[in-house]
Amino acid sequence: MKKLSVLKIVSILHLFLTTIWSILYFNEMNDGKGWGILFSVGLLAIGVIGLLVSWVVGFICNRISKEQPKRIQNTIEAALVVGFIVFVAITF
Repeated sequence: MKKLSVLKIVSILHLFLTTIWSILYFNEMNDGKGWGILFSVGLLAIGVIGLLVSWVVGFICNRISKEQPKRIQNTIEAALVVGFIVFVAITF
């Protein structure tokens, strides 16, 4: 099994919860104009982007540090997650 990192866990959780939310509230989202579905796809894209960023950070950390790449990767990803949460909290 691949090793999990902070951003992978958050992104997978985000994808799972967005999918469940989209299934439960599909009738409210599908108002005939398609904006709810587009919003749901946008939320899913955020989770996929999180997984891609996690892969890129892991790749760079493995190239830079041979001793403790996971520790550096988790530190960077935790900072990214906290920064994103603060950004969303301030914006909305």
